[in-house]
Amino acid sequence: MKSIFQEDHLQLIENRIIDERENVKQKLIHKSLKIILLYFCLLIIFQSKKVYRNYFHINLNQNIPIKEESNIKVALCTMGKYENLYANEFVEYYIKLGIDHIFIYDDNDPNTEKISDAIENKNRLKVTIYDNIKDTIKNQSDAFNDCYHKNILNYDWFLMVDMDEFLYIVNDSLKSYLSKNIFDKCDFIKFHWATSTDNNLVHYDPRPLFQRFKPPYLLDIIVKAIIRSNISDMHYWVHSPDYSPKRNVTCNNKGDILDISNGVNIESVGNVNVEKAFLIHHRFKSTEEFIQKYKRGYSNWFGDGLNWFLENNLRLYLTSNHLTMEKINYISSELNLYLLNYRIKYLLGKIFFMNY
Repeated sequence: MKSIFQEDHLQLIENRIIDERENVKQKLIHKSLKIILLYFCLLIIFQSKKVYRNYFHINLNQNIPIKEESNIKVALCTMGKYENLYANEFVEYYIKLGIDHIFIYDDNDPNTEKISDAIENKNRLKVTIYDNIKDTIKNQSDAFNDCYHKNILNYDWFLMVDMDEFLYIVNDSLKSYLSKNIFDKCDFIKFHWATSTDNNLVHYDPRPLFQRFKPPYLLDIIVKAIIRSNISDMHYWVHSPDYSPKRNVTCNNKGDILDISNGVNIESVGNVNVEKAFLIHHRFKSTEEFIQKYKRGYSNWFGDGLNWFLENNLRLYLTSNHLTMEKINYISSELNLYLLNYRIKYLLGKIFFMNY
């Protein structure tokens, strides 16, 4: 028979084994939790990684070339919703570039400020503004098509842009550029976006856009187009016209013919090229302006309101610009969102010296 001492000793050993098993179990649980936490942290980082990585540097200190005498007539078509703060700068930029006339479709809500109120008198001869349009013009595509077909006999080219997009011709003027032989065969010329960052500005200030948001820019595959006025059945979508490979020739900014054979609306063209011309896109501006643009709505339909905004533009803004807690807190307060994943990303960046 076992003595009491032996039984106590065996019980002690058994308890120690149980304790060791429990300790091993707890260590495994803690290790697993650490791995899970690390996994979710890495997931947050990669899911909210920078969308843009291709920075584009250019010296914009040169003056925009003054337009020269030319028989070419160029019109610009645009639509704006509460763009009054930037409207006159937009108009002056394009008049100086060489645009003969600017057609603006005012999508401001009725009984509110009109875009015409923001255009200085010296520029008004070059501008036609259509307001009270909501019964006939439902979206941006309608505006572009109405502008083109209503004025097709009076101009040789039509540039279709938003009021935050500024065509930049490298070391040339617009009409000199369009007069080049390389474009004789082109019905459409497509220009890629070069998107400005927020320049770490959280709040609006009244300086001109080009003083507040300077290079480097973020290259984008998205394009807009300038179109010849010889296409009677032309239909323009938000970014590009309908394309018929049998009838129409699409070129890039260098005059190279683009091999586009699917015959549908082309919203983007790969192999981003900005050698001769591109669109400076002041898409974000400051954090405040970016959020206010969402809150006032867009000039054409973009889907399911806040959900679309969160899944697309807000993520794009937060991943394309330098992430700071000031920006996160401002957006959270304005939209009543906590943005937990971006808060974690910011803190991880601080811990591991990663610059977002």
